[in-house]
Amino acid sequence: MNTPRPTRIVFAAFNARYAHSSFGARYLLANMGVLKKESQLLEFDLQIQPRMAVEQLLAQNPRIVGIGCYIWNIELATKVAALLKAIRPKIKIILGGPEISYETEEQEIFHYADHVICGEGEIEFPKLCQEIFHHEDTKNWETNNEEPHDKIIQAKPVDVAKIEQPYDLYTDNDIAHRAIYVEASRGCPFRCEYCMSSLDPTVRYFPEETLFPAFEALLDRGARTFKFVDRTFNINMALALKILAFFRERYQPGMMLHFEVIPDRLPDELMEAVKQCHPGMLQFEVGIQTFNEAVAHRIQRPLNIKKIENNMRRLREETGVHIHSDLIAGLPGEDLPSFERSFNRLLALNPHEIQLGILKRLRGAPIARHSRDWNMVYSPQAPYEILQTSLISFEEMQRISRFARYWNLTVNNGQFIHAAPLLWQNTPSPFAAFMCWSDWLYSKINTTGNLHLLRLAKLLMEFLVQKNGMDEKIVGEALTRDYQRGNRPDLPGFLRKYTLEQGRQKDGDTPAPLAPGGITRQTRHQPKEKS
Repeated sequence: MNTPRPTRIVFAAFNARYAHSSFGARYLLANMGVLKKESQLLEFDLQIQPRMAVEQLLAQNPRIVGIGCYIWNIELATKVAALLKAIRPKIKIILGGPEISYETEEQEIFHYADHVICGEGEIEFPKLCQEIFHHEDTKNWETNNEEPHDKIIQAKPVDVAKIEQPYDLYTDNDIAHRAIYVEASRGCPFRCEYCMSSLDPTVRYFPEETLFPAFEALLDRGARTFKFVDRTFNINMALALKILAFFRERYQPGMMLHFEVIPDRLPDELMEAVKQCHPGMLQFEVGIQTFNEAVAHRIQRPLNIKKIENNMRRLREETGVHIHSDLIAGLPGEDLPSFERSFNRLLALNPHEIQLGILKRLRGAPIARHSRDWNMVYSPQAPYEILQTSLISFEEMQRISRFARYWNLTVNNGQFIHAAPLLWQNTPSPFAAFMCWSDWLYSKINTTGNLHLLRLAKLLMEFLVQKNGMDEKIVGEALTRDYQRGNRPDLPGFLRKYTLEQGRQKDGDTPAPLAPGGITRQTRHQPKEKS
């Protein structure tokens, strides 16, 4: 009878939330070779208490613990590493991930690490583990303090054709309850300075003869949502068309593919392929970031406004694609009026979602070169958001940050698709109109935390009617339609008198847009080391 080999290596993955899965840790585990049977992945979300995480890790009695470090989990990862070293100092801690791959020695977590792998770890991690075990097994593991390898290891980009893919490591529970991340390529040909992908300009493609069978196997197991992490899905038109055709031919209800696309590269051939996909099957993350051409040029962001606007309109009018678009506040050389113009221009294109991001200083990202010229001050705590620039004061940046948070609560969450557009209806600047709501709301509640739906509805009613002087019946009926869309059994008291008459729009109907920006839902995914 074969006795199971003990777990000597544990991968500790700290995800932003339970619904996410650690793609990087699965790649490492898939490439452990002969050590794979002695390796295990433990996943946690950010709600885990450090001591509880350490207790679960130590229960496996590992000799090596690998920790992936990202901008969203570095504080928790640091606490876990510190506890591990205090309780079991002989355990080898190996760090990796984008957050620790740059400015490595300056970070607190570095002091608890035995080794740090900077860059892609599929080759270097198992190699390092083999060296550690060989070194320790030939000496006394409990007393030996010598290291078999340098503490900081600079890994080269891997040949993606020669590494094992991790897709069989998604469990049935993962497929049922977690995001399934996939990739067809690594790298990005563009040099956008706020993005970590600008450091890897060579795009490497996974072999189609292994990629598509892996997708097929996931489909056979019941996977329906695929989130491609490729930075440039539509840079290789031939591959993009093959991927769309592959999934279109295997479409089943509930299938959704998420891609990050270059907005000015949607030629007719690709647009026609997109049109053939079922409504709701595709979600495109369209990074705009800014419509200010001087700012885009400064950060080496490609910006063909005419093509972007034409393609966005075509996607919205001719296809069933769900469009998630991004803007970044705090870019070097952009002031508040410029950001306002970018927002209004993007809203006029009517995407389903607008994600307003605050610029973050990702370690190693080239945008740091502008810090002195534009007096760019970042928070010293993760996620290192911009606090002020020479053109946007700290107070203005705070207002933008609250605007972004309240936009998510009021618009992106899809709860107020009838009432939210009333905030900017018939105004020359939707941004200014929503900022008025944002400033007023903050003065009322003094928080940007989560608000109960009922309280937010009451505040919307108060602002639109009492502050903006809008007709109470129009506002009340809009809020009633929104409330009833969720199939809630009872209307709250303040809305009962606005119950819709028979023959009016039915619950759940898609409304005719009251103004540009028919945003219907928010898709949450693991934060990317991008902005």
